[in-house]
Amino acid sequence: MSIIKTKGLVKTYGKKDAAVHALRGVDLEVQSGEFLAVIGPSGSGKSTLLHLLGGVDRATEGSILVEDKELSGFNEKQLSLYRRRRIGFVFQYYNLVPVLTVEENISLPLMLDGLKPDQEWLEELLTRLNLQDKRHSLPNQLSGGQQQRTAMARALIHRPALVLADEPTGNLDSQNGREIMALLRDTVRRVGQTLILITHDHNIAAQADRIMVIEDGLIRPMSVVSRV
Repeated sequence: MSIIKTKGLVKTYGKKDAAVHALRGVDLEVQSGEFLAVIGPSGSGKSTLLHLLGGVDRATEGSILVEDKELSGFNEKQLSLYRRRRIGFVFQYYNLVPVLTVEENISLPLMLDGLKPDQEWLEELLTRLNLQDKRHSLPNQLSGGQQQRTAMARALIHRPALVLADEPTGNLDSQNGREIMALLRDTVRRVGQTLILITHDHNIAAQADRIMVIEDGLIRPMSVVSRV
């Protein structure tokens, strides 16, 4: 069963001679529980695609169906709830709140809804991500790998249907990068989530169920390669 379908997806920034065409008509279908890697050169439209799927930005043209709901019909409040409740974001630059502890940063998506985290699941994430002894630390007291682990736990704490990861290992050394990918891949598969990951690293992309190549805002012909 598909969790995402896009049709004729276009994103244009600016107007007339100053227009930048980030996406030029992307048709995409992603199955529930699938791990899709998106690769392509800088400026090809990878991050734009992720932002549209996550409801961070709106498409200029085309449709995005997520769990059979059309995102273009959502108002700003509905988009905010969609991002908070149905999506888990993992960014290259962590985006942790500097005045919150590790545990508070992880729990933030639920706190914003006035909810408390499932304590058993929180403890499991802290354990699996080796953050138990850092739970009361602030982000500036963490290494880069620990900050990324915290961001990962935050993306997973509410068990979202869809996890969107934008170069999650881009600022890490190779050892930390491998550990983060192994944990992310294992966790989403255990919970049955869908993972869409942007990467420049072909070794990381090779771990996905499918690889999609995007260039100049287009999915290139014959570029979707199954790894199943």
